[in-house]
Amino acid sequence: MEGVEGRRERLAGTELRAPGWLGLVLLYIYKTIYYSTMQATRNRRVLDALALVFVLAVAVGGWFFPVAGLALAGLMAVAVALSLLGRFGAARKRAFCNGVCPRGRALGFALKPISRGKALPRSFSDLSLRRGLCGFMMFCVMGSLVRALPGLEGYPALAAAGRIFWGLCVISLAGGLALGLLYRPRAWCVVCPMGTLQDTISGTGVRRASDDGTGEPARR
Repeated sequence: MEGVEGRRERLAGTELRAPGWLGLVLLYIYKTIYYSTMQATRNRRVLDALALVFVLAVAVGGWFFPVAGLALAGLMAVAVALSLLGRFGAARKRAFCNGVCPRGRALGFALKPISRGKALPRSFSDLSLRRGLCGFMMFCVMGSLVRALPGLEGYPALAAAGRIFWGLCVISLAGGLALGLLYRPRAWCVVCPMGTLQDTISGTGVRRASDDGTGEPARR
């Protein structure tokens, strides 16, 4: 097994880009809040294009600079915070999916011209399946962090954590691309673990998530 010193050496040399990636996350959140208040179609398209650039930057950049994966951790924290606000009526249900999530916007924007446009089978929206997938994701992430972080501190610890979240980003993006091509562009939104976590926290888990690009729970 790789020792602590080995991990430190492997992660060395990637830290110079950390401020830039954190700035990218903040920029995306700012642009999302700004453009989400504007209803013009052209402004929504700007936000969709920005989301696509963001997703590609993290997915590709994380291979070279692991700390880029922390962008996903930051967005997950935003999703949980908005879900808690939604629980108490201070935010819309699935506010993160509908207005902030870069992957959903990017998939809807990039796959719309080439997607088959078919509805996702209802079996994918089964609550037990969705929660099982969400729990499995959280178990894998927490287990990986527990194994990777002991003995590390400072930037090496951030890079190690970032690589774990980057791996999660790439795997879920691959799943989103596959479902988006076979069904509707945002079919991944139905089974997305973060969407399920939001539904559970905010109390909307009994409804079927939409795969039509809105990110809103659909009525039965």
